[in-house]
Amino acid sequence: MRSFNKATVIALLGLMCATLVECNSSSNNTSAEINKDDVNNGQVLAAKYCQTCHKLPDPSLLDKSTWRNSVLPVMGLYLGAKYHISDSILTSQIGNMAYLPQKPVIDSVQWRQIVSYYVTKAPEHLPVADRAEPINELPFFKILPTPAEWVSTKSLTSYVKIDEGVTPHRLFVADGMRNRLIVLNDKVKTVNSSLMDGAVVDMVFQNNNITATSIGDDLWSTNAKKGTVKEINIDKTGKVAIQDRLILDRLGRPLSTEIVVLNMDGKLDYLVTQFGKMTGRLSWFEEQGNTHKEHVLRDKPGCIRTIIDNDNPNKTPNIWALFAQGDEGIFQYTNDGKGNFKEKQVLSFPPSYGSSYFDMIDFNGDGFKDIIYTCGDNGDYSQIPKPYHGIYIYLNDGKGNFVNKFFYPINGCYKAIAKDFDGDGDLDIATISEFPAKNSQWEAFLYLENKGNYNFQAYTLPKGTPFKQGMTMDAGDIDGDGKTDLLLGAGFVATDPGDSTRQPLFIVLKNVSKVSKK
Repeated sequence: MRSFNKATVIALLGLMCATLVECNSSSNNTSAEINKDDVNNGQVLAAKYCQTCHKLPDPSLLDKSTWRNSVLPVMGLYLGAKYHISDSILTSQIGNMAYLPQKPVIDSVQWRQIVSYYVTKAPEHLPVADRAEPINELPFFKILPTPAEWVSTKSLTSYVKIDEGVTPHRLFVADGMRNRLIVLNDKVKTVNSSLMDGAVVDMVFQNNNITATSIGDDLWSTNAKKGTVKEINIDKTGKVAIQDRLILDRLGRPLSTEIVVLNMDGKLDYLVTQFGKMTGRLSWFEEQGNTHKEHVLRDKPGCIRTIIDNDNPNKTPNIWALFAQGDEGIFQYTNDGKGNFKEKQVLSFPPSYGSSYFDMIDFNGDGFKDIIYTCGDNGDYSQIPKPYHGIYIYLNDGKGNFVNKFFYPINGCYKAIAKDFDGDGDLDIATISEFPAKNSQWEAFLYLENKGNYNFQAYTLPKGTPFKQGMTMDAGDIDGDGKTDLLLGAGFVATDPGDSTRQPLFIVLKNVSKVSKK
């Protein structure tokens, strides 16, 4: 199950490092020893049972070892199947058992046949992504130094924001390990930092008010409901002066909040994604006096990002949402203008995709918004490079149907921002990865320059740049020169006690292209 993300932060955001364990020898058969009838029956049973929670995964999505030793033992618990499962697996799932079937849904023979199907049909190894290595000198960006106080062996950023709503512009960086909200000026110098009561994962700037979403007292995967949405105030020194204007609390690991009038009554509503763990939901909260009434749109965990869309004939605020756990996909919620919504799943993805972010932008200039989507959360039970992780562009046919037009493989891709960074009239793409492959560390950040007809030239950071993993990212004009800069938030934690590697909490990429001023 996916945790803080993903992202997401997602967008957020998911950082759950599951223990990879071995099944006992009874489920460790080779393909040659498996009965063909078992395989055929297992395929039928998988179609019946393995898509009750998510899209039916094809065996080719993972290698034999990962299916057998990591994914299937845990997934069996969701069917109440504890057959031949080691004590270490049961111990690792102890916090989840209350949400799982207490009695088996299938018998031991049926479960063995499902295992036989996946292990037999899966490849020994997944193919390696085929792409040219990028140029390691950025053509349009200059790396600005990060203040020394924000360089550490634990540099885990839960949120970054370039605030263009004030002059001069300023930066916000949330330290997800220490629950600090840092304010920097347009010269990337620290103005102040404030200790918060939880890790900030989202901020909304509206009518001189700042609304902050906290995932809880820490980022790690849990079923606890300690998330909040509250109004804060930043004084002239950059310090958070007020933290007690509580709007919503007891939320299940929320990742984002939208403030919008959804039922057309003139009162502001709060659309909140609660990623949760075993439970979560997407819902909106309607103001009713001193309280808020919750309206649940989808009672499933894993929602990491929403987009409000008013570009429709009725001019009502429709909702687009990305779910990144279990039944992964992009959903559209059409508003009747009274706060009633009709759900449609627009795109569906297998659970091994690890959905991490999406945005809507007209990529081909036909007047219809397309979808740019990333997948790459690799913090679950299948921590291996996957050739289908990366960036996808889905084109809108004008009738709300989306067809994949472009894919660029990136191991562990967490987010992509499409903008005309170099000022030549087309959309380029900036990306980050929280799980780059060991032999392709350059995937932590990539800049894809649009060369036309969906051809891109890839660039990465210069060798030696201290940015090993990317958790989150924002684009905006930091210094008011009319050019779109980038603020990258790191997701690095040294896990080896002897590892003294230090990484900046964030880095700034200043746009030095010849883009005309605004």
